[in-house]
Amino acid sequence: MTKPLRIAASALMLSGLLGTGAQALAAPAPAAAPQAEQAAHPTTDFLGPWSSLGLEPVTITAGKASGGTTPLNMKLPAPLEKLTGLVGRTFVLRQVDGTTLHSVNDDPDITFTLTSQNSADLKMKGKKPGQVMNLPLSRAD
Repeated sequence: MTKPLRIAASALMLSGLLGTGAQALAAPAPAAAPQAEQAAHPTTDFLGPWSSLGLEPVTITAGKASGGTTPLNMKLPAPLEKLTGLVGRTFVLRQVDGTTLHSVNDDPDITFTLTSQNSADLKMKGKKPGQVMNLPLSRAD
């Protein structure tokens, strides 16, 4: 060992870093704990008008509580009703996890997912091939 290297090693041993803490310095850091699943949002976080690209808003309102859960009603704006052929329908959604609502019946299959406090994704899928709509939404209030 060269003299400067020996001096540096001696200094580290005296300070305790090389002798006892070398393993701690050389050991890899423990893997980060997996992120916890997003916290459950209360039903009220889903309520209200949600708009996209200047369209009239999609509206989500609370329905009558039954069996301890409150279903939510979703109404499409007139332009989207015409586009989808679902004129005059109100869709009943239930909360399936902390950030997701899903349609009670599957015609069409609807999923409304909060991506943040002020943004969401609306996905609708019909029975026929190609009947799919994915619409990013943001709060309209």
